[in-house]
Amino acid sequence: MDEPVPIRRAAVGCLLIALAGLAVALIVRPAIFSFASPRDDSAVVVATAAGEIDAGDGRVQLRVIVAPGPFAGVTAVAAASPVSDDCPIEVAQVGLVDCEGRAWTLDGVPLESGLPPLDRFPVDVANGSVTVDLTRTIGD
Repeated sequence: MDEPVPIRRAAVGCLLIALAGLAVALIVRPAIFSFASPRDDSAVVVATAAGEIDAGDGRVQLRVIVAPGPFAGVTAVAAASPVSDDCPIEVAQVGLVDCEGRAWTLDGVPLESGLPPLDRFPVDVANGSVTVDLTRTIGD
């Protein structure tokens, strides 16, 4: 007849299975981070809306466009045309375009002569988090 399994042998067996699972986790988890390709948010559109709008109660909101910069940085520009009031800037294939077809690069440089540049804001990138300083513009 079958004899019951002693408690000590069952406890040791469970402990060995738990240790084996822990060992596999300690080997596999670092391997995932070592060999996996890095994840980033380079394809995520942060903002593509019109510029300054009235938020009520005496407050004003300023919308910005955040995009990859020309030299591996990140740029933030105001999403309002400096030429026409109430003329939002949108992301297009050529760069940034306002409602009347005037164009700028993603970092706010005009593509046509005679146009003023877009207001640019200082940007800080830390651990993948982009912080835009809206208290001043670049060039102030």
